[in-house]
Amino acid sequence: MQYKKHLKRLKKYHYNWFNITFVILLFPLVILLSWICSRVFRVYLFKYKRTGLNENNIEINTYEELLGELEKHNVKDFDIEKEQLKEFMIGLFKKEISTLMLRNKDSKKWIIGLHGFKRNKYFALRNIFHFYKQGYNILTFDAYAHGKTYGTKSDFGYTNAEVLDEVVRWVKLTFNVEEIGIFGVSMGASTSLFFANKYYKENKVNWIIADCAFSEVIPQIRYFLKKALKIPWWLMSFNINKNFKKYTDVSLKDVNLLVKNDDINDLKILYIHGKADDFVLYDNSIVLYYLKTSIESVKISDIELFEGAKHSGSLWTNISRYRDKTLNFVKQNN
Repeated sequence: MQYKKHLKRLKKYHYNWFNITFVILLFPLVILLSWICSRVFRVYLFKYKRTGLNENNIEINTYEELLGELEKHNVKDFDIEKEQLKEFMIGLFKKEISTLMLRNKDSKKWIIGLHGFKRNKYFALRNIFHFYKQGYNILTFDAYAHGKTYGTKSDFGYTNAEVLDEVVRWVKLTFNVEEIGIFGVSMGASTSLFFANKYYKENKVNWIIADCAFSEVIPQIRYFLKKALKIPWWLMSFNINKNFKKYTDVSLKDVNLLVKNDDINDLKILYIHGKADDFVLYDNSIVLYYLKTSIESVKISDIELFEGAKHSGSLWTNISRYRDKTLNFVKQNN
C-alpha cells in the first residue's frame, strides 16, 4: 500500500528545516496567530453540550437521539427496545463512568463500544448493534469529559484509555467472560489503540476494531487548523502542546500511536477508514496497519478502506459490507 507515501503525507504536519526557518523569520506573526488560534480552538475543544436538547429538540444522550440518528441514515433494522437497555454508573464516587448495557441471556461474549469526540454512549451503539444478533453482550460508555462520565476537559483520548481499562476490568470481574472485544470510532478508535499500547499487556482483550483513528494528536490538530483556516499550520500552532496542557494537565505528545509495540503482537486489530475522510486522513490507518503487521509473525490484523466515505461514514457508505467485514474479522482465529 505504499506505506512510505502515506507516512510522508502525515509527516507534512511535523516540523522540518523548511517550516522552522519561516517560523523564525515570521516569529512575531506566528506568536500572534498561535495565541488567537489557541483561544478559538479552546472553544471547539472544551465548549460542547453534554446535556440538554440537540438541534432537533431531542434530549442529548438518550435512546430517542439514537433513533433520530439512525432514521437520518435510513437504518431500518434497529429492533432493540428501550427497555432492553440498562443505563448505570460504575467506578469511584468522583470518577464515575456512565455506561449502557445490552445483555444476551447466558452469553459470555462481550463487545465494548467507544464513541467519537462530542458524541455519547448511545451513538456508540450505531456501529455495533449488529453484534447483538450474533450473541454478544454490548457495553458502551460516555467517554472521559463526555456525557455523564467524570471529567471537565476532553484530552483526545489520553484519559479515556484509562477509563476504558477500568471498564474492561469491571466486565471481567463482574461476569464470566470467554471473549471480549473493543470497537472504537474516531476518538474512540484512537482511544482503543492507545489502550492497547498502555494496558493490553496486563489487561488482555481478544480483538480491536478501530474505525477512522488518528495516529497522533498534535499533527491532527495542525491538520484541522490548516483545513479550517486555509493558512499554513506552522503559522498558528506554536506551543500548542503547552497551551493545551494548561487546561488538561496531560501532554498531547503522549498520544502517539506511531510506535512499534511488541506487547501487542498477538492482538488482532481491524483498521477501517473512509478514503474521502477530510477530517482524519485515511493515511493514518494505512500507516498504523503497516506498523502493526510488521511485528506479527503470522498476519492476524487487517484493513478495510471504503471509497467515497467521509469521516465516520464508512458504515453509511456500505452498511452490509461494513457489518460483514467486522463480523467475519472477529470470527477469524477465534
